[in-house]
Amino acid sequence: MHPEFEHGQHLLSRPDQNIFWQRLTRRESNGGRRLLMLHGAGVAGTLTWAPLVGHLTAHDELIIPDLRGMGQTVSPDGGEPPFTLEQVVEDVMALIETQRITHFDLIGYSFGGLVAMRLVQRLRAERPEVKVGDISLLEPALLERECHATMIQVRDGYAEAAHAMREAASPEAGITAFLDLISPHRTRNPRAERMMVARLAHRHLGFANALDCVTHAVREIDREALLADVLAAGGEVRSMVGGKSPTTLRDYHALLAERHPGWQSLEIPGTDHSLPFQKPRRIGAELSFV
Repeated sequence: MHPEFEHGQHLLSRPDQNIFWQRLTRRESNGGRRLLMLHGAGVAGTLTWAPLVGHLTAHDELIIPDLRGMGQTVSPDGGEPPFTLEQVVEDVMALIETQRITHFDLIGYSFGGLVAMRLVQRLRAERPEVKVGDISLLEPALLERECHATMIQVRDGYAEAAHAMREAASPEAGITAFLDLISPHRTRNPRAERMMVARLAHRHLGFANALDCVTHAVREIDREALLADVLAAGGEVRSMVGGKSPTTLRDYHALLAERHPGWQSLEIPGTDHSLPFQKPRRIGAELSFV
């Protein structure tokens, strides 16, 4: 993935999933920290984080799993069964346990941001000996707007997009509907649009399952309790949002920073929801100062 790192690929066998994950270890260690990296819905860990790896200086070990429904993580029977947020979190917890990981920093993007927050909450309750340091959240699901009731209504549009991916002859229309919801102000370059749709269509059923997983979680999770546990983890919490993302999202993250001394919100100019793909150097620089 990057010449500065030794790269190992591994498989964690779970009862209903084979979890693919990667460990990157810096060849010349600087005494840096470990970073657990959780990608977004519809894309694999490598595709999401490879552009960022070369810009990281504070971390010497990177743990990158493919979450359910994405990348090389697959069901033993080859199907695309639906899944819950708790199942995804338990996959990551199993990885932490089997590798005897006791401390790490954490970054989560979109769906992976929601997984990251719930992971912190579960570890605090069930595995308090595991210490989570600094937490970086890139436009995490569940923190899309302040009004939770409105957010639930908006998620109905994501459910419709997921339905279209499953039921239509081709998933492209459902994927475009998703992009219109998540990045309404994106630059609609035809080539970039084709690339985004193609990468999200690679495992469109797994992608649809991830969208439904978030929609269900948004209705069930106590968001204030979740935020309290994330802030209580002990490290700094930093959220990053795109300057071209919806005002409701940017305003809510700014409000979180105003309300909570341990929360910092950064707006990345010229980006939308695809910020890790658009500005990996800037994000890497921010992580290097965490």
